[in-house]
Parts: sequence; structure tokens; C-alpha cells
Amino acid sequence: MRDRLVPKLPANIKQKVLPEIEKLEDLLVDTRPPKFAIVGRRGAGKSTLINAIFQDQVADVGSVTAETERASWHTYTDKTNETLMEVLDTRGFGEGASDRFQMSEERTWEEALANKYPDAILFLIKAKEVDSRIQEDIVQLKALQQQIKEKHDYVPPIVGIVTQVDELDPIYDHTPPFGESKQRAIQQATAHLEKLLANQFNDIAGVLPVCAYLAFENGRIVYDRRWNIPRLIDFLLEQLPNNTWMEWARITKAKSIQVKIAETIGKSASAISLGVGAQPIPLADLPVITSIQLSMVASIAYISGRKLNRKTLVEFLGAVGANVGTAFAFRQLSRSLSKLVFPVAGHAVSGTLAATATWGLSKAAILYFIERQPAEEAKKMYEKNAEHPLD
Repeated sequence: MRDRLVPKLPANIKQKVLPEIEKLEDLLVDTRPPKFAIVGRRGAGKSTLINAIFQDQVADVGSVTAETERASWHTYTDKTNETLMEVLDTRGFGEGASDRFQMSEERTWEEALANKYPDAILFLIKAKEVDSRIQEDIVQLKALQQQIKEKHDYVPPIVGIVTQVDELDPIYDHTPPFGESKQRAIQQATAHLEKLLANQFNDIAGVLPVCAYLAFENGRIVYDRRWNIPRLIDFLLEQLPNNTWMEWARITKAKSIQVKIAETIGKSASAISLGVGAQPIPLADLPVITSIQLSMVASIAYISGRKLNRKTLVEFLGAVGANVGTAFAFRQLSRSLSKLVFPVAGHAVSGTLAATATWGLSKAAILYFIERQPAEEAKKMYEKNAEHPLD
């Protein structure tokens, strides 16, 4: 699009289309796994939180003593061994046996940060320890953020996470959703951490309380005590750069995030189709718009976890009745021919039809791939949105 399409567009159209192409480049072309530094004391629940986000047993949980002297990056992959997330882990803050190690925490960070840095820092603290020697931990947290800034000229946002809130009083109320007394205790712990962090940092992204406990047996979830994890997942998306959104959607399997990203792609594709469709070149733009639409559908399928291949596209287009040689091709042909019939007004009509048809396809793809609705429902969604202006 950038090399072949943009140079042919008039200046006024180019100004509208180029930002949308850049947005899609960020999401689809430059996509990469998100990188986090997850820091906190041993037992704060770092591995448990990672498993809760993945909804899978990808991190080992529990150890009697801290064995890791050097900070290191851990790569988490899916079942096809594709990298989905990278995590910088260090020995826990406030380790009681720190004299066992010859290197300081700052020195281990310097090694780990030599070639890459985290997009965000997650600072974990157990709910029952928010007022236990936490100032020492915050000083170390500040030193880590400062080292990243000096090394990479980037200030990663800090997200405070109060873990294991199910252990707060009243202890008998340990299963979500929690009652009023437990909620008050959770709010107090969260507010206390917010206050302490605010005293040391000018701008904290936020502090969220969670319960992340999952139990697995033979690779399956057999007990689920997670609480507030969906909210944390949505919040972390806002802290991540756009080029990590695709992988974050695949990691979390969160429909809300998948839909948000898919709608972003759909709106950009529709805006590009509007610009291309408004050009006074009858029929010549047809393959360009079709290519945009097919790429959009394939991207939405990828977000949902489906494979990007021809079979997936043909399956979807056939399901919504948009296969070549039927209504879809006729609609596209009619749109281009409108330029011949109405040489002036036809340009605007054509552009609008291209945009609404693209938007209709995006809404149908979201319903079909992400919401897992039947083909009949996706077809209705396509027909409804293809006939009306963008929302």
C-alpha cells in the first residue's frame, strides 16, 4: 500500500489514508511479542500471574529458596513454539539471603538490559505485605526504571499489582466474588500501595488488586480462583505499544481485547477503502480494495487464534455469501461502475460503498471468528453493516 498505492493518490486523499496505513503497519507488519519486567519478592506470585494471563501452565510455580543470581529474560511460547511474550525476571526483591549472591541487583539488571528493555514494569506485592518493608522494594524499583531510562532513553510505565487478595480478612471469604468486608480490605491495601508509589514516582500507570490462583492437572484447569484478571489484561493493553497488541490478544484470549483490535483494523481498512474508492479510475481500484478487505479478514482471523491461510478466507467469504462470482463481486463491480454512470458524484458514492462494504466485512468477521457465532449470524451482520454508514 505504501509503495504502490499512496504515490498514486491525490494529496488530500493521501493525508487521510497514510495515517491509517501507518496504524496497520504498526499492528500487522511490525508486530512483536510484548516484553515485561515482572518484579517483586519471592512468593509475590509472579509465576502464578503469568499462568493466569495465559490461562495455561507456562511458568513453574513455587520454590523454597531463590536460586537465580542473574536477571534473565524468559520466553513464553504457544504450543507451536511461537514466541508470545518475554519477561525479565530477577531474584526476588528483599531476598533475606542476598549475601548468597556476589552480584548486586543493579549489576544483574545492567547485564539483562544490555540489548533490550521491557515495555512496562509490573510491580507485584502480596496484599498482606503492602506495609512490610515496602519502601526498600520501591527504592529498588525506582533504580530499575532509572537504569532503563539511562540505557535506552525510555521510561517504562509502572503498574502496581496487589496479589493474593483472597488472603485478606475475613479469611473465610476466600472465593470470588468477594463480600463487602473483603472488598473494603482490598480497597485499603490498594490505596496504601498507591500512596506509597505516588511518594516516589511522578506518574504511576495504576495499581490493581488481583487473585491469580489456578490449579492444573494434566494440563487442564481444575480449579480457578482468578479475580480481576480481565480488568488487568485490558489495563495492560493500554500500557503497551500498538505493535504488541496482536500478540497480547493471542496470549490473553480475551474477547474484549480481540474485538478492540479487530475494530481498529476494520476502521483503518474502511478509511483506506474510502480513499481508494473515491478515485476517478473505474474498475482499476477493484483489486486494490478487494486485497485490503481480504487482508483485513485474515488479520481478524489471526487475532482470534485461527491460522492465516486461503482456506480460512474462503470458508468465511462463502459463509457470509461474499464469495467471488456472487453478491460480493457484483457489489464491487457496481461500486466501480457508478463512476462511469455518475462521473462526478459517482466518486463519492463509490468511496462510501467501498467503505461500508469493508466495515460490514469487518463486523461479520468479528462475529464469526472472535464471537464464534454461526455463519448465518455473520451473514446478517455483513448485510446489515454493508448497507449503512460507519458507526
